[in-house]
Amino acid sequence: MSYDHFWLLLLLVGVAVWFFFIRESEEQKQQRIEEEKRQEQRRLEREQKKIEAQKEFDQFVSQGMPSAVAKAHREYKSENPLPRGQVWYGEDVSPLTFYGYRVGKTRGLRVSERREIIRYVLRARLNDPLSPSYQLSWGAPLSGTRKNAIISHIKKLAAQRGTRRGYEVAVADWIEDSSWASAAMNEEIKKYGSFGFK
Repeated sequence: MSYDHFWLLLLLVGVAVWFFFIRESEEQKQQRIEEEKRQEQRRLEREQKKIEAQKEFDQFVSQGMPSAVAKAHREYKSENPLPRGQVWYGEDVSPLTFYGYRVGKTRGLRVSERREIIRYVLRARLNDPLSPSYQLSWGAPLSGTRKNAIISHIKKLAAQRGTRRGYEVAVADWIEDSSWASAAMNEEIKKYGSFGFK
C-alpha cells in the first residue's frame, strides 16, 4: 500500500466514523424530541383529567344538604344557639355534632339518618361557625384526613363512655357507625383525594 493510499484510507475511515457519530447524535436528538412530545402529551392529559375531576368534585361537594341532615342540623342549632357576641362554637362541637349526629336510645337518630350525616360531613365544605382551627384539623372534603377525623371522633366517643352504665345503646351505635364509616365513600376519596382539592 502506497503512502497516498494509506492517507486516503485513513481519511475515509475518519469520515465514516464522523458520519456515524453525527448520524447517531441526530437519532438521539430525534428520540429526545419524541420523548419530550410524549411527556408533554402525558402532562396535558393529566392536566385535563385534573380539570374534569375538579368540576366533578365541585359539583359533588356542593350538593345541597339532604333533608334528614337539614332537619337534624336545624334541631341542633335551635337547641344550641351561639351565645350573644360569640362567633364560633367551641372545639367541643364537632362537625358531626353541628349537623345533628346523635346516637342512643332516648334521642338517637335512625341508622340511615346517622349515616346520611356522616356521608354529608365527609363531602361537605366546612364553612360554618365551628372553630376554624378545629375545622382545619378535619381536612378537606373527601380526603383521607376528613375520613380519619370522623372515624377517630366516633371511636373516641365510644371509648369515653364504653364503661358507663346507661350508654350501652349509644356505644353500640358508635361502634357500628365507625365500622360503617371505615368503608364509606372509598371510591370517591380515592378518586378525588390524590388531587388535594379543597
